[in-house]
Amino acid sequence: MFSLRHHLPLAIATALAGVTGLAAPAAAQTTMKLATATVNDVQVEAIKYFGAKVEARSNGRIKAEYYPGAQLGSNPRMIEGLQLGTIEVYVGPPAYMVGLDSRFQVMDAPGLFDDMEHFYRVTQDKEFRDTFLALGERKGVKGISLFVYSPTSFATRDPIRKLSDFQGKKLRVLASKLERESVGKLGATAVPIDFSEVVSALQQGTVDGMRTGLSVFTSMKVYEVVNYVTTTHEAMIPEVMMVSKAWFDRQPDDIKQIIVEEAAGMERHLFDWTSRQQVEAEKIWKEKGGEIIQLPEADRKEMMQQLAQVAEQVLSEKPTDKQMFEMLKQAVERARGK
Repeated sequence: MFSLRHHLPLAIATALAGVTGLAAPAAAQTTMKLATATVNDVQVEAIKYFGAKVEARSNGRIKAEYYPGAQLGSNPRMIEGLQLGTIEVYVGPPAYMVGLDSRFQVMDAPGLFDDMEHFYRVTQDKEFRDTFLALGERKGVKGISLFVYSPTSFATRDPIRKLSDFQGKKLRVLASKLERESVGKLGATAVPIDFSEVVSALQQGTVDGMRTGLSVFTSMKVYEVVNYVTTTHEAMIPEVMMVSKAWFDRQPDDIKQIIVEEAAGMERHLFDWTSRQQVEAEKIWKEKGGEIIQLPEADRKEMMQQLAQVAEQVLSEKPTDKQMFEMLKQAVERARGK
């Protein structure tokens, strides 16, 4: 059958294709849900900063949706969401992932880091970083960023002014054996409670206090429940950004590159952001009538010696944990020399 279109000039045929809907469709948009358990802190800053960067560089092909404050469930449920592919991005302490691989707890080891800047340099050590972030890949989660939250402190109902004041306290901790054993070594009872439930646990007296960072206490308004913070700084609180590996693997190569580059590229921004928060948190805690306490130097030195023994013991129980711990200590020394 004769077709007039076959005799049209190429330009007109092309125009007809556009009119009749034959032009190439626009790239499909992918939703990227970013979840965390906290509010008003560096974890939330991480998901918002990263999400905005990926949206911009992808020219709208990735649409970020933000779910702070445990809107998508507790930390364990969000990690399950990563594995199932129902959540694309999660930010939280790696200690919550010890169920996937016990090596995730090594960065909670006390006595390793001189300060937050030293911790930051360790996170940039490629040999350690690449190995650590890959620990969950066989379980469906891929690490893309590693950064610091804050030094450790204890918020308690009754003041902890000396080492012996830990005796008999019930203290909320994360899920890792290292943290549980460390608190036990101090004479307290470790009570693992998810972050989303910790304020109610303090209010109900389920625990006498909690171990985390000063900026967490102010973002959660813990000063409405307890009055005392003891700044022990025996360890640093690490954070990881993880993506669903199944989701990541489905992305085009250019989107994968954007995700990896932006996750690593935000880490200095997050360091500077959380450093400012530490100063602000101390100010807020005092303004709200709270007291900030430091242990006597002799007590803190004894505490560090006790906790170092716990770290060596716990992280030597499994050959894989010990190997990872040794890799971390080597990175610590390399970072100390810079």
